[in-house]
Amino acid sequence: MGFLDDIKSRILIYDGSKGYMLQLAGLPAGGSPEEFILSHPDTVFDIHAAYVEAGCDVIQTNTFTGNRVMLEKHGLGDFVYEINHDGAALAKKAAAGKAYTAASVGPTGLMFSPFGTLEYEEAFDVFKEQVGALVDGGVDLINFETFTDISEMRAALAAARSLTGIPVICSMAFEHNKRTLMGTDPLACARILLAAGADMAGANCSFGPGHMLEIVKEMAVAGSLLSVKPNAGLPQSVDGVTVYSQCAADFAKEAAAYGEYNVRLVGGCCGTTPEYIAEIKRKMVMRPYAGPLDQGKYLCSVEKSVPVNGEIKIGLFTIGEGLSVDDTIDGIYDMSYGDYEALELEYNGSNEDFLAEFIKRTRGMLKLPLIFSGKNNRAVENALRIYPGIAGVRKKPETLHGYVILDG
Repeated sequence: MGFLDDIKSRILIYDGSKGYMLQLAGLPAGGSPEEFILSHPDTVFDIHAAYVEAGCDVIQTNTFTGNRVMLEKHGLGDFVYEINHDGAALAKKAAAGKAYTAASVGPTGLMFSPFGTLEYEEAFDVFKEQVGALVDGGVDLINFETFTDISEMRAALAAARSLTGIPVICSMAFEHNKRTLMGTDPLACARILLAAGADMAGANCSFGPGHMLEIVKEMAVAGSLLSVKPNAGLPQSVDGVTVYSQCAADFAKEAAAYGEYNVRLVGGCCGTTPEYIAEIKRKMVMRPYAGPLDQGKYLCSVEKSVPVNGEIKIGLFTIGEGLSVDDTIDGIYDMSYGDYEALELEYNGSNEDFLAEFIKRTRGMLKLPLIFSGKNNRAVENALRIYPGIAGVRKKPETLHGYVILDG
């Protein structure tokens, strides 16, 4: 039985924090947790083994900040492959056939343009490098976690899918307003990630399990197999040491409620230890997988979901050879204030990067979902690759995920 079959038959227990455990084991403030894979492999192994002993069904590699961008901040850019490969092998050895091994992959820490300097292609390459090493090290699945931007998550997911067919979890972090830093709500996140090819959506970090429950309830509507890893309450500094407010027993009692909402993988994030995981194991009530709750089709922007179950009001903007990206932006903004549910860009020019450039220039600014059409199929596919939502199309692309085919 593989991971995805197993997780439908029972709720699996994830592990807890590696960073917090490493701090307790001597990792200095501001130090690289991944460097311990090279300098203190026995310490990392023992932490993994402690989680297995606590009853974990899935343990994660100690590679959360193991991408090139983050490692270069510690002078470890030349060790990307070694750190991730060896980190995977250490976790696999500690699992000893008793647990699945998940690759922990976090964001780059950079913001996508136009808010920052990161572009889709660079992010894709960064994640492809890290995931390739983790797969070589023998992981059973990949967990992209603590992402705050759907665009970066989609680049990471695409990189993984370009290398391997093993299961992929896409887990987002949310703010107190129940949206990601870039403004996407939990339900839209789940819909977008599932449409893009994720096997599981999820949420982690941010809060304790009680506050996370409202996010879980919203994500559950999408019908996804969910993965959830809350913090051990809110962090506090006591005599210069970071401590967390929630005890293991209360944490596990609140986390056990997730099982009612298609959460099939439950663990802990910041501040949690093997004690917390053992408590979850004791308190979790096993429930059968309820199956998809919402099988409808939706167009999604980062802020708005539109059901495609009948007629929707679409604003059409046709772009010919002579129209610039700036002209298109002006025109679409004017239309976005109209009484439309979605906006369609029909591109008939020859520039294959035109629609993609439009998306880069307007990301996070247009609230309505987009539809791409026109004679230039390559331009449409290039746009779909980086669109941070679920777009509509008039013709099925050759290989991509994350779209809805519309009539007409």
